[in-house]
Amino acid sequence: MSNIHLLTGVPSFVRWPLNVHFLAREAYTAWESRIQATREPSRDGLEILTDFASSSSSGGIHALPVDYSPMAEYVVKAHDVVNFEQEGRCVHCAEELESGKGLHGMCPNDKCKTMGHLDCWGKHALSGENTTHIIPDRCSCPSCGAPVRWGDMVKELSLRVRGNKDVQKLVKAAEKAKKIAAI
Repeated sequence: MSNIHLLTGVPSFVRWPLNVHFLAREAYTAWESRIQATREPSRDGLEILTDFASSSSSGGIHALPVDYSPMAEYVVKAHDVVNFEQEGRCVHCAEELESGKGLHGMCPNDKCKTMGHLDCWGKHALSGENTTHIIPDRCSCPSCGAPVRWGDMVKELSLRVRGNKDVQKLVKAAEKAKKIAAI
């Protein structure tokens, strides 16, 4: 646990959108003991997740998603906005976002469809920091105030731009779920 705690706090890893996922209560207890012993909290932005399910295949490591399903709603929302060319104006600089031209990040909040130039999002995210970092970590959406993890936004954008097959699978699964819910 001391190595994980140390590695997640060093400058090489501190800006990565990492999660620490504990599958055993004993490991999580050791983590908490380490935090208390060092009196150094986990770094800001490090998400600590727990899943102490039994060792059956329905929990633990077998329950960890290895696909894009955890961000399916986000991906489908962005796909729909871009597919119908409804990008609008950049939330930061107010310039019109030309559909199909440029990299436009979208707020991950379910109810917000705010988009902006990726470089504008980056400048916004770094503006409140007093560092020499060039890669943002997180910020708040100027439209809805929801937290935005830079890594999540870039992951969705990268998938939208380069992973059309995966996006189409998520869109079809969402459409199928809507049909089943309507029945």
